Amino acid sequence: MEQQTTRYVIGKRDASGSYPVAVDGTPFGTIYRRHGAWFANMPGHRIDRRFSNGVNGVSSGRFAAAQHFVELADQGKRPTIAQQATTTHQSPRTGLHRIVAGTDTYAHLVPDLKLSLANLVRAAEAMARLAQLGWVPLAGYPGADQPWHMECRLCGWQGHRFWSHWRGRNGNGIPRPVNRHPGCIPVADHAQALVNLAAERRHTCPCPQAHPTDYASARGVLLTARRMITEDGTTAHPDYARRILEPCPAATLRAESLREALVSLTQLRPAWSRPKGQQTTR
Repeated sequence: MEQQTTRYVIGKRDASGSYPVAVDGTPFGTIYRRHGAWFANMPGHRIDRRFSNGVNGVSSGRFAAAQHFVELADQGKRPTIAQQATTTHQSPRTGLHRIVAGTDTYAHLVPDLKLSLANLVRAAEAMARLAQLGWVPLAGYPGADQPWHMECRLCGWQGHRFWSHWRGRNGNGIPRPVNRHPGCIPVADHAQALVNLAAERRHTCPCPQAHPTDYASARGVLLTARRMITEDGTTAHPDYARRILEPCPAATLRAESLREALVSLTQLRPAWSRPKGQQTTR
């Protein structure tokens, strides 16, 4: 571990790319680098604090992020451990790992990107597609070309994969690699396993707290989320962020409804209806 003349100590980088930080000998959270900046994450706190990476790429952002925990400690704030939003167990009938319904927290599913309606909807779409492909996200959507921590429902393996690989080249929907990850069940068994998982999907939401699966409800959720982002810079209210992000057997229909509502709210046409040559930003 790094020895410093400060109250914080930065540990070694873990498999996810994060560095644990202790303040006065007490674990406080992690720091990590993403898109040219450093972020500080304290368990139980919704927003990761961003710090610039300094001039000419020096690591000042890294130390500023660690120092942020010292400031939180002096304010009397402490990390809280959030309950996992999704857990899985193996089904005796199929041997597949099944999602256990019901969540009390959603913080670890919030996109690891700038908080915006577009990124929330992209996260919902990515999570719906992961469910179709037999994956469970264990962290927030990080963008297409960043490692995403997830669990394989075909065998229980956990590790990092890229959303750009699962959505296919140029969005063609063909996931790669074919073998999913080292040590997965035989490729010949993948199709039947995914058919078994498809039986869990629904065209209506059966969850105790209803998720938006039609245009009207999706639009209402996004309008509220937009207001909260504009006013508070957060979607901390669980009644709205959970409805967009948490697991649901009707996740595909929810993602489609959210996309339709977002297009309406932003007065944009879907990508498939744009005139040839018209550009869009992501």
